[in-house]
Amino acid sequence: MTKDKNKINSFELMAFHFKNELKAIFSDSGAVLILVGALLIYPLLYSFGYFNEVLTDLPIGVVDLDQTATSRKYTNMLDASRDVEVSYNPQSLKEAEELFMANKIDGVLLIPKGFQKNVLSTKQANVAIYADGSYLLKYKTFYTAAQTVNAYFGAGVRVQHYLAEGKSLRQAKVSASPLSIQTHMLYIPAGSYGSFIMPGLIIIIIQQTLLIGIGIMGGTFSESKGSPFRLPENKRRREIIPLILGRVGAYLLISAFNICLALIIIHDWFNYPDKGNMFDVLILLFPFLLAVIFFGIGLSTFFKHRESAIVFMMFLSPIALFLSGISWPVSAMPDWLVGLSKILPGTTTVPAYLRLRTMGVGITEVKTEVLKLYLQAGSYAILTIAYFYIRLYVGKIKK
Repeated sequence: MTKDKNKINSFELMAFHFKNELKAIFSDSGAVLILVGALLIYPLLYSFGYFNEVLTDLPIGVVDLDQTATSRKYTNMLDASRDVEVSYNPQSLKEAEELFMANKIDGVLLIPKGFQKNVLSTKQANVAIYADGSYLLKYKTFYTAAQTVNAYFGAGVRVQHYLAEGKSLRQAKVSASPLSIQTHMLYIPAGSYGSFIMPGLIIIIIQQTLLIGIGIMGGTFSESKGSPFRLPENKRRREIIPLILGRVGAYLLISAFNICLALIIIHDWFNYPDKGNMFDVLILLFPFLLAVIFFGIGLSTFFKHRESAIVFMMFLSPIALFLSGISWPVSAMPDWLVGLSKILPGTTTVPAYLRLRTMGVGITEVKTEVLKLYLQAGSYAILTIAYFYIRLYVGKIKK
């Protein structure tokens, strides 16, 4: 016996729309690929890409015009560093340029004639570095390696001169390097690129896949030209909130699986920095997910075709990544752009998440961000609900 639709309560309506949304999602292969598959593919793909964590053994060429024991010692020290590998010893800059243009080397170091003579006579000796400025990581890796070798080589030369003057080895070392600098890498001891970028990037991936998936479902529904309501037309106003909350519940359930996969399993598998309490992390992520889902449901109502959602959200993805502060510091952005970036929940979540997970602070240290996310989620919820009421009201007038 079918229950009278007029007597269905709000919880039953919410449960109906929850199951209906899940059924619609898992019957749509495109939505499943975005909402579930992408959270497996993207984090794994990026994590494997950054698996080596740091750029090492960058192939370079050394043009040694001096051809002395001192220049060969310098070349060997450079080759011994973990950052670069002396793959070629071209005889001229012209030959080195040809190797560079053929992508066989990523940089050239020139040791000029008279190098040993200047070193032994305590005159300043020079080396020239030709680095690939079009690729920042390669440029910095080569330049840093050369700077480090210069520092050690120069210190060794000064020690030899001080010993020749009759100083003890200890005096020579102190005179050669009077200031000792101790460097401590906080939070990411290895100073690795993958551990730096991936934790925040996964948050952006969760946000964008959710927005794209919700947009696809909204565009698909618009194409069907059906009605999302179960109640008769004169009772539909009281179904709006159960409808939206039911859909939110469906996406929260899928997001719970994605969080377990991306932020727990993959995070642990690739040994990303993890100094945080997982319960604190979940406290932060709950309002983040609410804000993203309400934002996505609201946006999805504007898409008339599923392709429109994909195009728009893919266009939004690089902007979301940039505004999150992962690729460029927020402090270096214009104030108006920083304010505009707060439209996206990920912009607030990423720095708070990194402080929790990488730096190991407590939830009280990010309570401001948590409150902002709840405020954002509430604002998007109110706007989405209001939009549905207006749309229902306008529809009645038109009819």
